[in-house]
Amino acid sequence: MGGVDLEQLGRLPPDVKVNMTVDMTEAMVSVCLEGVRAQNPKLTDVELMERLRERFEWAKRRRVGRG
Repeated sequence: MGGVDLEQLGRLPPDVKVNMTVDMTEAMVSVCLEGVRAQNPKLTDVELMERLRERFEWAKRRRVGRG
């Protein structure tokens, strides 16, 4: 399985890089949302979004703590 060629990625136009970032972010949010939903199938949509926010905040604090 091939790796990512960072040199090629660096040569991509800025708009392509932004679109790739948006696509990857949407995929990550979708996976995380489905994980929260699987663990808490009775949550309302509002509660589900709040849990998702909590999970992102936890991950953010965890990254900052690694410093």
